[in-house]
Amino acid sequence: MPTGLAVAVAGGLGALARYALDYYGGGRMEPHHQVYVTFAVNVLGSLLLGALIGVHPDGRVRIVLGVGFLGAFTTFSTLMAQVHHSVGRGSYGQALLLPGASVLVGLAALHAGIVAGRHLA
Repeated sequence: MPTGLAVAVAGGLGALARYALDYYGGGRMEPHHQVYVTFAVNVLGSLLLGALIGVHPDGRVRIVLGVGFLGAFTTFSTLMAQVHHSVGRGSYGQALLLPGASVLVGLAALHAGIVAGRHLA
């Protein structure tokens, strides 16, 4: 299968996984609680990307899974929409905390994933 097609298929699967988590994990929540699903997805995606880098530091597998699956699974745009929604509700603390915590915890998760991935490789 050509790499571009494999990335597209993996991206479709990543989008479906994200939809399932949003629908089943956050769909029944109040909108102001759905930010936790986005936060968890982005941290999990960082951890998985780190593990992928640790196991496959370069090559086709990393491109297909990293760009395809994880690229569709994690969403910066959803994070920004939820920050905007928090500001609109007057939840300024949450609007500031969410992106900062996402970056810091996501970076820590990425590092943990790389370390774990290297031990698996």
